[in-house]
Amino acid sequence: MNIETSTLDSVIVVWHVAVNAGDADSAASACAEDVKLVGDGGSSSGRDELKRWVAESGIRLMPKEAYDIPGGIVVAQEATWPGREDWNAENGPVRYYTAFGLRDGEISGIYRFDNLDDAKAAPVAA
Repeated sequence: MNIETSTLDSVIVVWHVAVNAGDADSAASACAEDVKLVGDGGSSSGRDELKRWVAESGIRLMPKEAYDIPGGIVVAQEATWPGREDWNAENGPVRYYTAFGLRDGEISGIYRFDNLDDAKAAPVAA
């Protein structure tokens, strides 16, 4: 992992490890009860929604760079979906930028973007 601008907060490391292991309960425990989730599929909130997403997505996220922003951190990630029939591994990983809001040692928001500028501009402070 190459962290260029910032270091990852430990709760974000815990979240990535849990998501990559498909461990929905551990991923949710790194988050606030009212965690907000925003991505291509719309928005939702709460630990139960996060658990559902982890269980259903099959995603694996490899952090590549991190950038401090007010109220949180942006993590550039390479995403893959091993084992999913609709994923063509020959195309290689997809680059995403996730803005994580942080509050009281927990993740308060997870906002996915396709580019770094939009992720850095995300209002994640809770």
